[in-house]
Amino acid sequence: MTIIEKKSERKKKAIMMLVEDGEYSIPYAMMLAEELNDQGKLLDNDYEELMEWLENRLNPPTPEPEDEQSESTDDNVEEVVE
Repeated sequence: MTIIEKKSERKKKAIMMLVEDGEYSIPYAMMLAEELNDQGKLLDNDYEELMEWLENRLNPPTPEPEDEQSESTDDNVEEVVE
């Protein structure tokens, strides 16, 4: 790993930690990542990984509803006792 790669990874991790701690908002972190990438200080791999992480935090995936029919089937199961 080159020095540039190490610096880029450190910047990515620092931005992630600052967002998690609430010190940076997600939109601000996205703008900062874009700026650092444009300046060549955040490499494309780290930039893409960081942006995906930020986008997932900005728009968390909605859980799919569970199949209600399978739940009702489980409730209707009776044990046979001899």
